Amino acid sequence: SAAASRSTTPATAPDTQSSSESGALGNGLSKNGAASDDARRLVNTTACLPFVYGSVAVYLGNKADDYNTHKWTLYLRGPNNEDLSSCIAKVVFQLHPSFAQPVRELSAPPFEVTEQGWGEFEAQIRIVWKDTSEKSTLVTHGIKLYPPGSTNQSPPTLEPVVAEAYDEAVFTDPNEVFYNQLQHLSILPKVKSNDAQVQECCLKYSDNDDFQKLVEAQRFLEKELSSVKERMALVTQETEQVEGALREVQESKKAATAARKQKAAGNAAKKAKLNP
Repeated sequence: SAAASRSTTPATAPDTQSSSESGALGNGLSKNGAASDDARRLVNTTACLPFVYGSVAVYLGNKADDYNTHKWTLYLRGPNNEDLSSCIAKVVFQLHPSFAQPVRELSAPPFEVTEQGWGEFEAQIRIVWKDTSEKSTLVTHGIKLYPPGSTNQSPPTLEPVVAEAYDEAVFTDPNEVFYNQLQHLSILPKVKSNDAQVQECCLKYSDNDDFQKLVEAQRFLEKELSSVKERMALVTQETEQVEGALREVQESKKAATAARKQKAAGNAAKKAKLNP
């Protein structure tokens, strides 16, 4: 069972990483490969980094007990498994406080955490960028153990439960080094999950799929627009008919009023002749 969503997130979440964590080198990179604050900023330039975050949960079957019914993996990855480590300094996963060491920090891919548990909960994922002048990006993900519409009272499913979201971090006026790093992600080696089953469950994203969705959306809008125009034309026609009927009624009233006045005037003239 799989679910996916899309959104766009500016990189504006609070960041705890200081720009003084590593000294800047002459090439615009810090000692850990991060873009330094001294690099030239590209004014009136916008760049974005697509990323995917989600979870895959698997029922433990005969190994399940009251406290561990599922194994799940929470992750952040590139839409097509791109290596994001050239732009990401670390990913911080904030789990439920009932877990031992609920805060997990990973500075190398794959950015994922695997645990076992019995309940669903909201987890936070904070992305700390290698450009230390950029604030970190914070997203929230609900770890799902059961397919949509079912609960922990429903019969367990043996199929992995996938909950995944597509997002894009938007950077305004990025520094030149970081901008170049963002532009070269597509040519970097791919990164696979440590768990083959999780890797198999990763949803696929492509520009062609997006294009087809846009085409379908455009066709739907054109169809709806045509329907609205037809309804508007019908309403206009009915309005003209009603207005025409009202004019006829008003003209009839005017004619009746004029006839009554003419008749009254004739009667008054007759009375005047009879009573000189």
